[in-house]
Amino acid sequence: MHKHERHTAILDQLSRVEFLSVEEAAELLHVSAATIRRDFNELAERALADRARGGLCRTRTSLRGMVPFAFRENQFLREKVALAETAVSLLSIGDVLFVDGGTTTFQMARFLTSISVRCITTSLHLARALGEGPRGASSAEVFLTGGYLYPQTGLLIGPQAKANLAQYHANWAFISVAAISEDGIFNSNELVVENEQGMITNADRTVILADHTKLDKRSMCRICGLDQVSILITNATEDQQPFLDAVQNRGVEVITVGMAVSPVADGAVTA
Repeated sequence: MHKHERHTAILDQLSRVEFLSVEEAAELLHVSAATIRRDFNELAERALADRARGGLCRTRTSLRGMVPFAFRENQFLREKVALAETAVSLLSIGDVLFVDGGTTTFQMARFLTSISVRCITTSLHLARALGEGPRGASSAEVFLTGGYLYPQTGLLIGPQAKANLAQYHANWAFISVAAISEDGIFNSNELVVENEQGMITNADRTVILADHTKLDKRSMCRICGLDQVSILITNATEDQQPFLDAVQNRGVEVITVGMAVSPVADGAVTA
């Protein structure tokens, strides 16, 4: 496992617990305690976590439950790009869409720049990518909500972002989630969830982008029930098909993009 993958996995685990010991991390990632100590020291030096006796603590200045964008961006990148391309294929010229600040929805920028649509987003990363476009040209119009820009996430959050989202109506809301179960869709931070709920409320159709690591799971904050979801775009391992069938039976259209390799089989660390 590469250092970047280890760091992502460590921060992901810290989004769930307050303290992670050297021994726990070494067992989780199947590496030596010496390697983990070096990783912990580097994360602390970069102010992504706080070093503590025997382990690592979630930094007191972090956005609760959120792993920094730079660490999440390249995890399962090929899958994220495939899901994003499929999402953009649903659009027509002139559509208005909400896009949240997830790393999967961020990959939609690769394909949106060639389509004449209006994109309303809380993601500074997505807005920058759409504004630049290939060779400096983009057909998509970009609307940023404003709000408090939280460091290391590229996300606009808070009352201003929430209020501004309420002023718009869109044909589509594209949401990247931390988890989806038969109980609904979930994310890991309540301020992010507020934005996503506003997008869903003010959109005609809601599309969820979730790779196979997010299926049949729950996270801390519930966004909404499956009755508010129009389409789920995902990939899946063979043993996840019964879950997808259950979601489809709840009235959600499921679009499967390829077959994923089981994370247990390939040793992948889920996000």
